[in-house]
Amino acid sequence: MLYERFGRLISRYWPLAILLWLAAGLAMHYLAPRWDDVTRDGDLAYLPEEMASVQGERLLARAFPDIRSKSQVVFVLARPDAPLSSRDWLALHRLASRLEPETRPDLPIVEIWTPETPVIGKKLVSDDRRAALIVMLLKTEFMAIENIDTLESLRQIVADVRKEEEFPQGLEVGMSGSAAIGGDMLDSAEESIENTELATVVLVVLILMLVYRAPVLVVIPLLTISVAVAVSLDAVATLTQINQLPGLEHVDFKVFKTTKIFVVVILFGSGTDFCLFLISRYREELERGLSRADAVATALGQVGEALVGSALTTILGLGTMFFADFGKYRNSGPAIGLCLAITLAACMTLAPALLRAFGGVIFWPFGVRRSSDAHAEDGAGRTSRAWDRLSRVIIGRPGLILTVSLLAMAPLAYLGLSVRISYDLLEELRSDRPSVIGTRLLRRHFAPGDTGPVTVLARRTEAQFDTPEGEIEIARLTKQLYDLPGVAYVRSIAEPLGDRPGFFNVFSEQGRSKLAAKKHPQTKAIYLTQAEGLAGDVTRLDVILKYDPFSSQATAALDEIAELLNGLKNDPQSPWFDTEFVFTGTTAAVRDLQAVTQSDQTLIQRLVVFAVLAVLIAILRRPLVCVYLILSVLFSYLVTVGATELVFSSLYSPFNGLDWKVPIFLFVILTAIGEDYNIYLATRVFEEQKRWGPLEGLRVAVVRTGGIITSCGVIMAGTFISMMFGTLRGMLELGFALSLGVLLDTLVVRPVLVPAFLALLYRRNARHAHAPHSPRIGEPSRSAQVEA
Repeated sequence: MLYERFGRLISRYWPLAILLWLAAGLAMHYLAPRWDDVTRDGDLAYLPEEMASVQGERLLARAFPDIRSKSQVVFVLARPDAPLSSRDWLALHRLASRLEPETRPDLPIVEIWTPETPVIGKKLVSDDRRAALIVMLLKTEFMAIENIDTLESLRQIVADVRKEEEFPQGLEVGMSGSAAIGGDMLDSAEESIENTELATVVLVVLILMLVYRAPVLVVIPLLTISVAVAVSLDAVATLTQINQLPGLEHVDFKVFKTTKIFVVVILFGSGTDFCLFLISRYREELERGLSRADAVATALGQVGEALVGSALTTILGLGTMFFADFGKYRNSGPAIGLCLAITLAACMTLAPALLRAFGGVIFWPFGVRRSSDAHAEDGAGRTSRAWDRLSRVIIGRPGLILTVSLLAMAPLAYLGLSVRISYDLLEELRSDRPSVIGTRLLRRHFAPGDTGPVTVLARRTEAQFDTPEGEIEIARLTKQLYDLPGVAYVRSIAEPLGDRPGFFNVFSEQGRSKLAAKKHPQTKAIYLTQAEGLAGDVTRLDVILKYDPFSSQATAALDEIAELLNGLKNDPQSPWFDTEFVFTGTTAAVRDLQAVTQSDQTLIQRLVVFAVLAVLIAILRRPLVCVYLILSVLFSYLVTVGATELVFSSLYSPFNGLDWKVPIFLFVILTAIGEDYNIYLATRVFEEQKRWGPLEGLRVAVVRTGGIITSCGVIMAGTFISMMFGTLRGMLELGFALSLGVLLDTLVVRPVLVPAFLALLYRRNARHAHAPHSPRIGEPSRSAQVEA
């Protein structure tokens, strides 16, 4: 047997295996770039090139090259119960002066807007004059890593201003805007990574100690996986530099900071499982009387195929994300899969080498008791009586148990068919985050959309937007947009102050302000392109929505805007016929993110199912059984996602849906990892059937694997629970869902649903054959039946 020969090689040359891993770890550590130096983050920067918001950014850069802003920080200065005083306005001016690009050249500031800024300044004061805004435009994308340091500097500037003696008592200062929210997301992600790493290690150690009560046994998985994690992260970091090699310049591999959470959790969970299945079988072989060298070789020979198969399901499942259009999916999935492949290699080489190195001290203080042959052959005598009783009940009445189990979980599965999804980043943050506090303050006095307007760019050859006739058409379009229910106001060349279009009194203060704004040179610079080759052909309209830019309501309002504009450009009678409309801004990018991730989820789910099914058929070679194993895990996924929505909808109010990353990562990880335990059980069933026959072999396999699979499932669930120690709601939801899903697979699918189905299949085959079952599931042979 291939794996046994490989096991004998490792057992014989175990010092060399340990030295090779030590050398690989040291070499990678010194050669690889630092993880934090090459990792990125953000979501909207990795949308496909063909998305409308990406095209909009490209057109915006061409038509308005001087407007280089990609995100905003909005400072809110407000009094809760009175108009701003003269001292309040002085404080605002002092703060604004410290935020000027010339004052802070170290920060990526394009420009700042204050209430004194021509054209738009009046819109930065609330109607009740109790609040005013300072809008800072940044060069960086709203979740750029650089924003962490930028926001820290801005918070320090605010803190310094508030400490001054001249700062008025009772004046509230808050920070909001897309960059402030994105920066808090990054801070929370960093905290989540640190908390998850620590919690993962602590939980794994505690669970291993509680289950096995052998201190040295705990060391082997921890050493193996720690080395694998270190080598994996260095390998992934090195791959980000692959485009520097001759001939590989076109390869653009990226890795993200939050990827580390998944790497640590999955590697510790799966790697511990791999090690424990090997150690458990190693112990069995020692109990049979084999020497330590032979026990290592035999154990690896018996579980090697199951380890490789179970790892392949997860590796290929994650690998299918390579075909996604969304950049974070396309890079993160294969990266995590590569890390798991390295961990598998460590568990099949370093772990058995460590078993040889530690010798008999592994199972201290209880040691290993050698069993008699008769005793060893009795599966029930070697493991808990609970598993023996459960296996007999399931095999005795499989139809009833399968039906009752499915009916009990069916309501949650039905709920899981149509869960709500949220793309609102603000909901992910804790209520004490500065951007959340600042956004609440802003919403008391301004439209939430002020933190991130939707920019509409209209382009048409020879449009002559810079003529009086063109301005009239823009005014009419401005009014049409203004009349949409989700729009708060619209700024354009016709209405630079965002007033409702129509006749106005030029002798009133409002009329004079509007006239002055329309004639101001900055108005034309902002709303009509002067770029060579595009002059007169591109105009810009800023649409401020009534909703938070990240919310589902904002996305729905943008859909209404898009529907209106599509109707105009496709109407031959419209002056806007054949005009190209594109959008930029946070809401436009979130809308595109929603479209691309939903499309990717459908594709990836199909690819994962086909990939995992292919691995199952290649290993088990029983198509009918493999299809059922896939269906059982898919059913488990639906139950899990339904239960997760039920739990979190009761915990949070308002609850707009699960974080958008939860369903796809839950599906990929749960489908792939859920099959691990099915593979462990099925391969052991086939092994025991050769000795005991179909039904008895099934019973013995359930009993002998029950304890170890349950332990591994608890450990895996424990590693996923560590994700709940983070501060992002999305990670909290995903950690809960993965833990619940793994426990469901461990405690229901694998010990109940799978054995019940197999028992029904054997009984059916037995009735058709009028003879005992063949040892091969679903493939009865006459000779085997006679022998049985």
